[in-house]
Amino acid sequence: MTLMGVAALFIVLAWASADSVHAQTFNPTIVACLENGSTRDPRPFDDGDAEECDGDASAGAHSDFLNRFDVPSGDVNFGGAVFFIPPEWGITPGKDIPIGAIVGQLTALATLGLINGQCDSELTVVFPMLNSSLDITDTVAFDDSDDNGKGDVFEDKDGNGLQDVFEKYPEFITRIIGDAEPIRRAAGIEIVAGTDVLLQFLVFEPGTTLIREIPSDESMGYPTITLLQSIGDPDAVPEPGPITDFCTPLRASNITFGVSRDNPCTDAPGTTLDPLCDVKSSALEIPEEAVSEPDESGIPLFTNPAEGTSTFSAIALGQRDADGDGIENAFDTCPFEPNQGDPRIKGDGDVDEDGLDAACDPNDDEVNSDQDLDGYLNRQDNCPLIANGEQEDNQKDDDVNDAGDPRPDGIGNACDPNPQVPDGDLILAQATSDVTIGPGTAPTPTGSPSASDGDDGGSSSTIIIIIAVIAGVVVLGGGGFYFMRRRGGGGATT
Repeated sequence: MTLMGVAALFIVLAWASADSVHAQTFNPTIVACLENGSTRDPRPFDDGDAEECDGDASAGAHSDFLNRFDVPSGDVNFGGAVFFIPPEWGITPGKDIPIGAIVGQLTALATLGLINGQCDSELTVVFPMLNSSLDITDTVAFDDSDDNGKGDVFEDKDGNGLQDVFEKYPEFITRIIGDAEPIRRAAGIEIVAGTDVLLQFLVFEPGTTLIREIPSDESMGYPTITLLQSIGDPDAVPEPGPITDFCTPLRASNITFGVSRDNPCTDAPGTTLDPLCDVKSSALEIPEEAVSEPDESGIPLFTNPAEGTSTFSAIALGQRDADGDGIENAFDTCPFEPNQGDPRIKGDGDVDEDGLDAACDPNDDEVNSDQDLDGYLNRQDNCPLIANGEQEDNQKDDDVNDAGDPRPDGIGNACDPNPQVPDGDLILAQATSDVTIGPGTAPTPTGSPSASDGDDGGSSSTIIIIIAVIAGVVVLGGGGFYFMRRRGGGGATT
């Protein structure tokens, strides 16, 4: 499933049957404002604290800025999202910033379903973000190519204190976004439930087309996307895991620094480093001033434009709901029959609590956590009643749009009557947030929402960004593209 920020948009779709118990809603919001990252906000997802939106609003300043993305409880999750930085903003190219410099920090709050249970487990993850290589000729694999138990992107093979994902370009990126080359790439590593998790932010020149279903008008500014792990890579191999659902609410708060911070993990050889440097290339605390050599701090990253009002925007795609019962396909174990209960509530419509709603459970009085015995628990399986596990087609979901681009709809080929046509309407929503630059101006943003539903041949399960996940799971990022999905073969699925 999926997530993001604060400005307001919504859509209510009619459900397909009078027996439906939910109306489909998609109300993501976005907030953008100038921020002082040195004044730590104790409640990053709540409004009203003095520490929030307190950045320098003067023209030409190198102010930090904040963007938040939020999908409220009960809504379908987002399948994809792109955040646009206004074109008048000054952005320093990544090639002019030291690799390893700390350039931001993301805090994400995800709601998960674990081991067939209801979706009510919350997980907060914080990613320090480091400037990373843009050299597409020097790449690194995501998977463990040398069979040493660690993915190649998480290794530091030259022993210089930076994992290879920061110094090399992950090869899977081009398989996800094609030939588009970013002008900035930031990456962060966090350890979640004992698993290495990679999050990346990519910034592109205005007008860059990243996905057909999302406008790429140059006037909107610099499109940014967020990649979680290697999700969306058509060559990725899915596997069962303990996280069986990604749900709403989903919230992400991202601070992008206006000036780079020093990274203590790149200190001179022989220096005693924070133990975290070995696993994530960054320390627990982000320093306010130089603490090591080389010193990566003080490089301007963003520059406020001339006085006036600038508009930040985000375009999000809501996940598809084939039966119109308000439960997105990737969250719906009965995607073609309106559910009798709400899968967000323990046991609702599921007497035996095996993850299958009574609408399609062959026997709701008998517990079977993996009804088709294919190795995927019911709520993680995109065909819970028909075996399509690792010994079969392994969760393949081969729907495409009119142009033939992969657009999985969250329903596996094995049980999809239209295996090459995405099932359910595509919801497109756009939110904006205004930031005023000028002397004496208050940095508090204003927002203006808009939303529409329809289908232009795309899918909410677009192969692009994300907000959080690991081992099948997690959380995600701001200022970018988000999308959560049940692990499925043949590309991204939501």
